[in-house]
Amino acid sequence: MRRLFVVATAFAVVAAGSASAQTSATQSTTTTVKILQPITLTKNADLAFGTVVKPNSGANTVTVSTGSDTPTLTGPGDAALAASTASRAAFTVGGEGGSAFSVTVPSSVTMTRTGGAQTLAVTLTASSSSGTLSGSIGSSGSASFTVGGAFTATAGTASGDYTGAFNTTVAYN
Repeated sequence: MRRLFVVATAFAVVAAGSASAQTSATQSTTTTVKILQPITLTKNADLAFGTVVKPNSGANTVTVSTGSDTPTLTGPGDAALAASTASRAAFTVGGEGGSAFSVTVPSSVTMTRTGGAQTLAVTLTASSSSGTLSGSIGSSGSASFTVGGAFTATAGTASGDYTGAFNTTVAYN
């Protein structure tokens, strides 16, 4: 019996020593943050299709591309472009140099005739869905992009001035 008591006592001392060795632990943790200048978006030009003479028959698609301020006509109609000012929408992005950003433009916008309820559905296209600001971290950077659009004119399109609005958003990635 004495032998059993000595073994039990020795086990209790070893177990107590092991338990106290694991009552705390320490781990180093790193904290990080990236501070950026605010991102900005400046509109330099609106999307303007100019003046279009609607077709007598058929239909035409009127397009202002992201690469040109000159509208084009496609389709079987006999519409015409009158001498007028047209432009693609143009934007400048500013912020932290070297930083990537995304561009969000809706896929379409509705233009409504002034003084009426008639509408034109305009399909929108951005020249890019993302970009990188010039320069490097610690300095200001900039980038630019454009937005073009297209709509269909028919003989039944009501004459008049049409307007609409859409939101363009840029965000750091």
